[in-house]
Amino acid sequence: MTFNLYDATVPSFIRALTALKANLKKGEEYAFSRKAFFHTEGSLEGQLLQQQLTFDQFNLIKQVQIACDNAKLGSARIAGALAPMHQDTETSFAELYTRIDSTIDFLKTLDAAAFVGREDARIGNPYWDGKEMYARDYVLQHLLPNFYFHVTTAYAILRANGVPLGKADFFGERTFLA
Repeated sequence: MTFNLYDATVPSFIRALTALKANLKKGEEYAFSRKAFFHTEGSLEGQLLQQQLTFDQFNLIKQVQIACDNAKLGSARIAGALAPMHQDTETSFAELYTRIDSTIDFLKTLDAAAFVGREDARIGNPYWDGKEMYARDYVLQHLLPNFYFHVTTAYAILRANGVPLGKADFFGERTFLA
């Protein structure tokens, strides 16, 4: 069996983003049910969204934004497609849900055939100062690890703030044999 760039990325991104949205909804419900949970001023929603694991990491909002950007931009680079742009102005759960939905909608437009034969395509990234990787290496060494780093960090921020999530929440829907 050959390595399939589409199967390694798009379906996994959709599944993980769907789970991330469900986890954010649990976080939103938790924030509003625990009115005394936060001790700083401002909305309960905004306070949870501003949380970070440590002082030098991005907050929950930015983790979601980056996860979405990795999924859409990485897939688009491989498929030779143009991804929708987001302005990174989200400040609410509702706006993050819209961003996730927009990303999933875009991913669903990508044709698996556009990924066929692209394993040796040269992929660049604006942050790499002109460096490139072959698409196969890009997927395995950068795109998937970076995407899951941000999805995992978003999950960890929610858990660290008391949102009742478990491993099954992180996995999202899985396909089991009957």
